Amino acid sequence: MRRPFLYFTIPMIMGIVFYYFIEINIYLILSLFILVLIMALIGLKRGGSIEVNLLILFFLSGILITSFRFHHSQLIQHVDKTVELRGVVKEVKVSSDEEGSYVLLAHGIEHDGMKKRVGEKISLKVIGGNQLELGDEIVLRGVLKEPLANTNPGLYNHKLNLLTQNIHTMATVKDYSITVMEGTSPSIGLRIKKDFIAKVEGIFDEYLEEDNSFLMKSIILGKSSYLDGERVAQFRDLGLAHVLAVSGLHIGIIAGFFVILFAYIGLNRKVNVFLVISILWLYAYIIGNPPSVIRANIMFSLLLVSQLGGEPYDSINTLFFALFIMLIINPFWIFSLGFQLSFMATFFIIYLTPRMREIFYPYRGGFINTISGIMSVQIGLLPIQAYYFNRFPIMGLISNLILIPLISMTLILSILLIPFSFISGYISGSIAIISDFLLRIHFYILDLFNGFHLVLKLPSPSLAGIFIYYIFIAILFRIIDIKNLNNGIVKTIVFYCLFLILINTLFFNVDERLEVNFIDVGQGDSILLNTMDGSYLIDTGGNVFGNFDIGENILLPYLEKRGIFKLDGVFISHYDEDHCKSLLYLMDNMEIENIYIGYNREGNRLYEEIVGKALEKDIPIRLLSKGEKLRLDNNTQILVSGPDEKLLTNPSHSDNDLSMVLLLNYYSRRILFTGDIERAGEESLVESLKVPIDFLKVPHHGSNTSSSMDLLERTRPRAGFISVGRNNSFGHPHEEVVERYLDNGIELYRTDELGLVTICLNKENYEITSFIKDRLSII
Repeated sequence: MRRPFLYFTIPMIMGIVFYYFIEINIYLILSLFILVLIMALIGLKRGGSIEVNLLILFFLSGILITSFRFHHSQLIQHVDKTVELRGVVKEVKVSSDEEGSYVLLAHGIEHDGMKKRVGEKISLKVIGGNQLELGDEIVLRGVLKEPLANTNPGLYNHKLNLLTQNIHTMATVKDYSITVMEGTSPSIGLRIKKDFIAKVEGIFDEYLEEDNSFLMKSIILGKSSYLDGERVAQFRDLGLAHVLAVSGLHIGIIAGFFVILFAYIGLNRKVNVFLVISILWLYAYIIGNPPSVIRANIMFSLLLVSQLGGEPYDSINTLFFALFIMLIINPFWIFSLGFQLSFMATFFIIYLTPRMREIFYPYRGGFINTISGIMSVQIGLLPIQAYYFNRFPIMGLISNLILIPLISMTLILSILLIPFSFISGYISGSIAIISDFLLRIHFYILDLFNGFHLVLKLPSPSLAGIFIYYIFIAILFRIIDIKNLNNGIVKTIVFYCLFLILINTLFFNVDERLEVNFIDVGQGDSILLNTMDGSYLIDTGGNVFGNFDIGENILLPYLEKRGIFKLDGVFISHYDEDHCKSLLYLMDNMEIENIYIGYNREGNRLYEEIVGKALEKDIPIRLLSKGEKLRLDNNTQILVSGPDEKLLTNPSHSDNDLSMVLLLNYYSRRILFTGDIERAGEESLVESLKVPIDFLKVPHHGSNTSSSMDLLERTRPRAGFISVGRNNSFGHPHEEVVERYLDNGIELYRTDELGLVTICLNKENYEITSFIKDRLSII
């Protein structure tokens, strides 16, 4: 069988993805596995074909492996309990005077007086100035938590990201809850790791300029946290993010350097290969075994061994062998961005570059080979970059052509700098001067290219769209030769693609649906209205506590993944942080046509910052009064239903009661958006509201100062929607308020339980859906 691991790995991947989304009885899968295995053995004995049986076996293997990894955690049973953990700090992610982020290998747990040995990693966040170090043995007391998955479609999934690191639980504690055990000594492996990292940091800090030191530490140690967020974004926007993740480029340079060095000093070829492979795997351990390095190490190790034995080497089969082995180790790696980018980039370099070179025929040479490889990667990673980053770097080809050689040279020099810093200060200083010079050029070009802002913004494609893209690329570059396909198959493919294009075009032009999305922004409000003619936000959310930026991390990414790069209007109900703080970030990062407010509030910090930023960005602010109407499209109008003049002129009323209330009319459906109105705001609204409504944005996150019986009896909604944060300190929504809605036959949809909630309306009917759903279960 040619390239057997290609054949084995693809059904295994399908099994992994299948089990992640669909819960299935593992004993049923195990029984099927044994049955298919017996059938395969019988078929093999009879000399028949067992290819189909093998495909099914590896599909079932993917399910079994994922199930084992999904349920093997010993700590998960202690979630939401106060426990005492003893363990060793395996990784320092971030450490500052305010807080630190670590990976702890727990080897003992105590709960209710019962002690148990474990061997499992947890994600640990420590608040306070007590900084931990790699290898510290600690005892902590805290509450274990299960990480949260994303609650808005397409956004960062913290739970899944930790699963890719084989971490199932997390804890956040104050520094005084931790005791560092004195007199304990870390393992020899951790000592080597700690000493190496400290030496590398010290050498680069001593010899290189500050910015250059940060960059080289990031590249050598594989931690982008050495760089600030703006610098990381510059690399990403120029298609250079792979430079900051240790990958095949780094491993190839390191392997090549040591092979040449050991050959030069006259080492035996077998010893040379053994030492190089040992160095590569030791390096992988020191920097935390990222998936991209494990993939590169497996491939380079097999390449060196095959060259030593004179055996043939098939790059594609080796790539899928590495993928196969890694998925057995941790099937959740398939969901890791670094893993996906590493394998996809390598596959397209191997498979597409030779075909790309044919385009440049008869021109040949190193430059053509380089440009062919870079173009292959850019083409191959386009849908992946669009899906995760919603950006495609137009300058990517040029920036890679110019900057990768510079980075490669400085990487070699940096590797040389490490040993020479122990031998000769003069030589080390000379190497550092050259490195600094090259890196200054690198940063100058980086800043110059970023000054053009040539980045194409793209919506996140669907999985079907990604599949069609790769099929098109395969046909375009004759990976799939349509001449060899049956004419009926070709006609079917062409007809299906044309049909999809036609249906999507017609649907886009005649779609009159109104979509209302209650975005999960934690403790706050942000509602997206998608009409036939444009997109609008009612409030933008914003963090009240901590430094997590709702606009940067939730709102803008969600809008861009939907393909929304311009807002026709933003309605601000009032000037509390959880309703409008993120508007400041949006104004800096996307086009906004209008901002609508219900009242002025001089002296309010957020109000003045919004007005100042709007003037700076030339965004008109329009003051709306009760009774005004706005047309959003032919079928959708908004009526301003509050606040009235009586509320506005009474200084005793809080900003909550001054919230702008909006009544949306779509055909015969009505939706009432109430901001944070309380008793006075509700009384004013009840006096003027003459019609029942269909859907109600529950006032003030369901607090017990709102949602009076008068309001519910006047509006008589079918459903209410509560935007509220999980385990918030305000006690929202209040239990009594929830019962009041349910007693009146009003369905409640909460963002803290369901994530993003969507009302999709057309002329005749409506549908309410939520993003968080239970996994589909198959018994």
